[in-house]
Amino acid sequence: MFMAIVVVFAFAGCSSSTPPVQSGQSSPLPTGTYNYQLNVANLRPLDTSSARYVLWFRSLGDTAWYAKPLTKWTVGVNSLDFLGTIQLPHEPDSIVSAFVSIEPSAVPANPSSILMTGAFDTVTDSAFINAANAGGAGDYSNAKASVTFTTKSPDTNQAKSEFYLMDFIQGIPISSVSNLPVPPQGWSFGLWVLDSNFYPLHQFFYGTFTNTDSSDVHPTNFDYPFPGGYYPRPLNDPGARLEITLEPDFAIQGNHPNAPSTLIVFWARLRQFIDYNDTLNLTNAWSSSAPHGILKLTK
Repeated sequence: MFMAIVVVFAFAGCSSSTPPVQSGQSSPLPTGTYNYQLNVANLRPLDTSSARYVLWFRSLGDTAWYAKPLTKWTVGVNSLDFLGTIQLPHEPDSIVSAFVSIEPSAVPANPSSILMTGAFDTVTDSAFINAANAGGAGDYSNAKASVTFTTKSPDTNQAKSEFYLMDFIQGIPISSVSNLPVPPQGWSFGLWVLDSNFYPLHQFFYGTFTNTDSSDVHPTNFDYPFPGGYYPRPLNDPGARLEITLEPDFAIQGNHPNAPSTLIVFWARLRQFIDYNDTLNLTNAWSSSAPHGILKLTK
């Protein structure tokens, strides 16, 4: 700022995809071809013109990655369900790990932003995959954070349009974030203000960061060395939300994703009255937004 199922996030909004056609085959599948069923909770559709979910496998004694782009799905209750076939060079009993990652439309030879991982059970030909497993996107459920609305401008009213992930301790600014792990390679945190009182939805991007004591990207003027910044519009609209998301690095083009990721780490509802040096606690959303699921292979 994974063996894997690769999920690619194109965050230009949720778009539906044609549901997969179940084969209902009465004859055996070709040699090396298997049915897969992947049911994932807390996962939303992608705009497949710019990103896609990908299913990856690693096999014992083989250094190659085997990928299957997941471009078709059905939408369940807070879930996506993927069905299809995959061609494997080895028998399933050699599979060690399965992964889901998010990739650009041109899927690379190796996963770039692994979302979920899981050990493959060769007895049941299945895997429980989770973002918190080793090699996944991480577990951020114990993190805490707040924002302070402040400014160094002589016009303290500018604080209604400027905030940072920091606190003042005896007048000294320090990071307000605790227990937030550094995201793994391929991921960064994104800082957004979203206002649904406008159509289309207003999406104000305040930069990405991996280190809470600095900001990797600042699209706006800023006064403090912490994630945040200033936009020349007031933030005291109670219909607006502040969100910290987990963003795949490939989606951050020109220092700005097209839209926020659906992987929300923190959020807070903004309020009508904001004063100079006001603070706002953020709610940790990772426990309810982290994706997890079950993969099953059959012949």
